[in-house]
Amino acid sequence: MNHHHLRLFLSVLEHGSMSAAAHEFGMTHSAFSKQIGRLEASFGIPLLERLPRGIRPTAAGRLLAGHARAVAASYHSTVRHIDSVAKSQTGELTVGAGYYWLNGLLPQAITKLVEDYPGARVKIVSGLPGNLTKQLLDGALDLVFGPVAFRDGHTDKIEAESLMRTDSAVLVRKGHTFDDGQKYSIEDLALLKWVMLNGTVIRKSFDMLFEANGIKPPEPTVEVDNAVTALELVAGSEMATLAGSVTPLGTPWKDLVQVKCPDLVSWRDGGILRRKYEMLPELGEHLCDQVRKLAKSHIHAIV
Repeated sequence: MNHHHLRLFLSVLEHGSMSAAAHEFGMTHSAFSKQIGRLEASFGIPLLERLPRGIRPTAAGRLLAGHARAVAASYHSTVRHIDSVAKSQTGELTVGAGYYWLNGLLPQAITKLVEDYPGARVKIVSGLPGNLTKQLLDGALDLVFGPVAFRDGHTDKIEAESLMRTDSAVLVRKGHTFDDGQKYSIEDLALLKWVMLNGTVIRKSFDMLFEANGIKPPEPTVEVDNAVTALELVAGSEMATLAGSVTPLGTPWKDLVQVKCPDLVSWRDGGILRRKYEMLPELGEHLCDQVRKLAKSHIHAIV
């Protein structure tokens, strides 16, 4: 068995067809089938179940697939790092981060990083936590800064380090009906129109907030996949949103206020997500150290 065999195997799973996978690699069906046969022989157990229409993995095949994807991600990441070192004496780093990290600690940490490593190249990828976690698993990202809950279901592949704990807050525009200093109940919040982010820890917290109080979660009026868009919609309307209580500076936050709701008890841990059993490049370790130092002095630091 070698890396090439694993690539062939993953291609079969992706296409669900031996012929389609063989075509991807420019191989005849017979030659491709022989390579898969050698892979199965090396384990001494069938990895694929041939069906009248297509192919599916056996139990052993599913187990191998998980490990093969991790190997592929590590391989691609290593090739990328070696290539970057060959082109420069320092290398490059690709980091994923959500809105709150991009408008909080991360810019300061990256500024320090490029000061300490003048030849470094850093690429920052923004997005929702679920999408960033997938890119981390695929090897497209070296690190992710975001909610650590998004490694759930991938604890065998992703290592998480919690650095900050943030409460959730209901935000409305200044001058909103609920911007009057009064305390509001969960029942009152159910009357609001909501803007919510898709597929986030905050969205799960939103549903649980109402369900825990025996109230059906209200259907969002607007659903978006960008935190800035959500905040801008709230800043210009009578709608509300649920967001982290860590407040970045600047627009659109300057136009928003937090609704007082004593019954709102919801929090999430944020920190560093990285692939297990894989060494970070020097730049990655240095960036993590800088973020840890900054997080220790943060009001929401986990001591």
